[in-house]
Amino acid sequence: MQLNYKNAGIVAKPNTEVVEYLEKAVTFLEKLGVNVVLEKIAADLVGKKGSIRREEIADHSDIIILIGGDGTFLSVAKEAVEKGIPVAGFNMGTLGFLTELNKEDIEKKLEQVFLDTPRVSERKLLNIRYKGQTYIALNDVVSGKGNIARIIKLHLCIDNLNVAEVSADGLIVATPTGSTAYSLAAGGPIVSPKVNGMIITPICPHSLTFRPLVVPDNSVIRVTLMTDIEGFLTVDGQMVIPMNKEDYFEAGIHDKKLKMIESPDINYYKLLNEKLNWGL
Repeated sequence: MQLNYKNAGIVAKPNTEVVEYLEKAVTFLEKLGVNVVLEKIAADLVGKKGSIRREEIADHSDIIILIGGDGTFLSVAKEAVEKGIPVAGFNMGTLGFLTELNKEDIEKKLEQVFLDTPRVSERKLLNIRYKGQTYIALNDVVSGKGNIARIIKLHLCIDNLNVAEVSADGLIVATPTGSTAYSLAAGGPIVSPKVNGMIITPICPHSLTFRPLVVPDNSVIRVTLMTDIEGFLTVDGQMVIPMNKEDYFEAGIHDKKLKMIESPDINYYKLLNEKLNWGL
């Protein structure tokens, strides 16, 4: 029996609801002969020994299996990209645009991944430069205000061309994958992951004439904070960094892509239909 992946790193949402599916996954993979490597949280949930931190799981894996929500998915994306390994996410959250595999069929889905020909989608990421540091984001980077009940002003520049001075609660730069995350909640468009573009979406803009903008993915986007109050730069909702007046970040497309295991039973438009309750 030829396995597609020999070493499976497993991460899980720290919630007792995942235990049933986590135990099924571990038992099934071990029967297949897969070397199962448990992140510490997952190991604790099933009563096994394990001390590997989430940030290290990719170093010991050929594939990452996660049982949780999109937040759990985003927490391992960077390491998976750096190691060039795929991520298969089983949804324990609500919407679950990234964790699209059905937990109820976890053994069947794992068999497809490890023994059949898995369907792998390559997703583009943002490369973000801020104060001499580089970050990557699968969904988005957000420049926004703190808890102060005031709008902020942000200067938007694309490819060194002045575009606008935006008065708003913040500005989102998203990948097509991230178009169904914060950008969608802020009124941005849904963009297929196959589209070569980036989405710029204002958060509660003071001027209703400034609308979401889709730009080519070879663009360089610069956003500068113009207001003399503390703001924040948020990367994929996982990392929050202070941002002060005249600080700016630049965003473009990263040179690497994330490999994401997709369900063979669903397509992108069916996923939208189910998650957003569009109906037919």
